[in-house]
Amino acid sequence: MVKKIGILFDCDGTLLDSLGNAFDSFDYAFDQIGEPRQKPENIKKFFGTSADRIFINLMNDSQLALKAFEFYLDHQAELALKTKLHHGIEELLEALLSKNIPLAIVTGRHAKDLENVLRPHDIKHFFKSIIADSDVTRSKPAPDGLLLALSQMGIDSENSFYLGDSPTDIQAAHNAQSKSVAVLWDKTVDKLEMEKVSPHFLINHPHEMLDLLLL
Repeated sequence: MVKKIGILFDCDGTLLDSLGNAFDSFDYAFDQIGEPRQKPENIKKFFGTSADRIFINLMNDSQLALKAFEFYLDHQAELALKTKLHHGIEELLEALLSKNIPLAIVTGRHAKDLENVLRPHDIKHFFKSIIADSDVTRSKPAPDGLLLALSQMGIDSENSFYLGDSPTDIQAAHNAQSKSVAVLWDKTVDKLEMEKVSPHFLINHPHEMLDLLLL
């Protein structure tokens, strides 16, 4: 009997070309609360965690961090209209759906934040499960989000693939016993850093996922 497989996707840098906008929104939020901006590398090391948790990690004041997060959400909602799907993503989703392969999103974004960025692109109907960081107790690289999605999809971990653009995504896949697929199409991806965490596969374009699955 053919095994039923499932495909899970990270959001930013994997589905959406949106990571640059995220840094802009962090800058905006810090400006609005009168705090100094953080270097992108200081922010990026927390990616895999939702923005509200990132602000808490970067600041000593949880109330001020919450205020910063609200400004971040407002700015992201405006920028969402300017974000685009990565080239080839919609075609990949359509091809997978046509084969009745269940799909999911597992992201480090907060649910409010995720709704803002997905709304302009009309892709939610492709996914059987959409898991935000605020839906789980532990952020990536913990496997909680992936395991919750797989449960909702009715897919065993060993029959799943998780596509992501950061080492944290790959580590989360390994921790969930899912096959890790490092995607290299976002301009922010460091191939050498991805190789260090030993993904099962590396792909340069969305259509290569179909080749990998022999579809």
